[in-house]
Order: sequence, then C-alpha cells, then structure tokens
Amino acid sequence: MTTASKEMGEAMAKMRGPISLRAMTSAGSRLASQDLVVLAEKSVLPEAEGALSKLGAPVQGFPLEAPGKIPESRIFICYFSADAAEPEVQSAVKVLKSRKSYEMLLFYAPHHSTNFAFELGLKVGHELGTGGASWAFDLRHVRQLLRSRNLLIHRGHLDIDEDSISFDITEVRKRLGLTQDQMAASLNVTTRTLQNWEKNVGTSQMIRKTRDLRELLELMDDYVVASEEKGWLETPLAAIRNRKPIDLVREGKLRDLIVEFHRMREGQAV
Repeated sequence: MTTASKEMGEAMAKMRGPISLRAMTSAGSRLASQDLVVLAEKSVLPEAEGALSKLGAPVQGFPLEAPGKIPESRIFICYFSADAAEPEVQSAVKVLKSRKSYEMLLFYAPHHSTNFAFELGLKVGHELGTGGASWAFDLRHVRQLLRSRNLLIHRGHLDIDEDSISFDITEVRKRLGLTQDQMAASLNVTTRTLQNWEKNVGTSQMIRKTRDLRELLELMDDYVVASEEKGWLETPLAAIRNRKPIDLVREGKLRDLIVEFHRMREGQAV
C-alpha cells in the first residue's frame, strides 16, 4: 500500500467512528447471507418488509403482537414506524428478552431522529443487558451494519445481469449534492440526456454509462459511514493529491477514486 493510500484509509477509518466495516480481499469474495427476520407492529409490517427487501436478501416479517410465531435467528431487525413511541419499543424488548441466541440486534427507525435512539437506546440496553444493539436511520446504514457482521451478500462482487438493475439516477445525484449539469458532466452525457433519464425516458444506455458510478457508490457504502459521507466527500485526501473526492466526481474521474479504494482494500486485513 502506498503512503497516500494508507492516508486515505486512515481518513476514512477516522470518519467511520465506532463502526468497523470489514473489507473484502478479492473480487471473488462473498459474504454469507441469510433471511432477515424483521419485527414490527402488525399495522406497519408490510411497510417494514417492503423497505428491507431492498437490501436484496430474503425477508421474513413477524408481528410483535404474535411473539409465539417469531423464530430463533442470528439477527433481529426491529422496525419502528413514524408514529412509534416507547410502548412499541417495549413490545420489541419483551419479545427479545426470550431470545438469547441472536448475534445482532438492529433497531431501524427511518422516520426518527438520533434523540429518539438515544433516549430509548438507554432503556433497551438496561432491559436487555447488552451493548450490542445498533440503531440505523436510513437503509444504507442498515446495509453497512449487516455487511460488517457478514450477514449480507456484497452485491458488488457478484455476477449481476445489468439488464435487471434498477438505478435511481435522481436519488444518486441528490445524494452526491450535484446539479443536473454537474451530474451530466461527470457521466459524459448531455444535460438533456440526464434530464430524460430522471424522467425515465430514453434510458437504454443509462446502466452502461453509470457503471463506474455504481461501482464507486458500492465502495463508498463499504468504506464510508452514511452519516459521514458528506464530510468525506468534501475532505481533501493525500491519496488523490489533496483534492476532495467530490471534485473528482464532478470532473468524471470516477476511476481514480475507484482505484484508490481498491488499493486501500488490498492493504487491509480481513
């Protein structure tokens, strides 16, 4: 590993905070996968199953009101709706108290703030006597946490039929904080073409044209914590000659970032 690549890794590790994401060592490596057992109030169970099915792993949903039907599992994901309050959390805790063999407990609250997690997290820790419970507020963070425990297949290293890929270019552009002109320049297409793609018009070349972008996003998902991504994009890194990652994205130099991610991966222990 070069000194610059090492510094890039250290910069991302610092931003990663307490979450340790394990790197893959080769393009053929895969993570183990299993069904995700999702717990939620019966009224929001379809919402929970729909949201978590986007992770690409099989999802089994069970209502908190029927604890006898909930199986043993390595991982439990408790989904909290927008109207969730302490009683709903207590229902989940009551169910989980009878399950002792799980390896990971994840509370997913996409509609709530960190204050919600802090206040109820203390109570959950006290009730369950575990410091292993994690909270996530968006699906990318859920994906990162599952990958860190080898509980989710890393899609970026599988053979994927590109014709089957669903790619929301508008969501990606907003995630990166780019204008339509900047996104178009990054992909080497016209602004009109990008505008059409965002309207789902004339998208026959979109998947091919966004191949590098999709690979970069997968690597960012692996190495950069979702909540710290904006800061990372705006941080000058020695590995890319003290430039900001977002500047290279705007200039269409996506491969430069991808190469540095791969260099960093090769130097990390699994």
